[in-house]
Amino acid sequence: MIKKYCAFGGCKRLVNLNERYCDKHKPKDSHTSKTSDYANEIHASNRWRKTSRLYREANPICEQCLKASKEGDQSRGKRAGMINLATSVDHIVPLFAGGSAYDWNNLQSLCDYHHALKSQQEREQKK
Repeated sequence: MIKKYCAFGGCKRLVNLNERYCDKHKPKDSHTSKTSDYANEIHASNRWRKTSRLYREANPICEQCLKASKEGDQSRGKRAGMINLATSVDHIVPLFAGGSAYDWNNLQSLCDYHHALKSQQEREQKK
């Protein structure tokens, strides 16, 4: 079989012609939910990627950061008053709890910090 070099800059590993990266440099899955296989199916769909991108373009700032700054929330300690760009779109009512996957009323833009907090709470809630 014909081989070529891995497309990762400087990598000298050989891969099959129909592959782009070696095992070490293959991109990770964009999102995998630890709470639901159904959520993984939704997040892997083109419809979700488009919905998520459009929602984040319309709401580029983390909605929890905005809420905390408006309420004067000091519970975050040194993070109080910080407003961050959103890095992900989250379902307010989780998919495993029956939340609508594509309804904008069930979506919120979150920064990494707030998304991690909410995901942790959801994993504990599901137990």
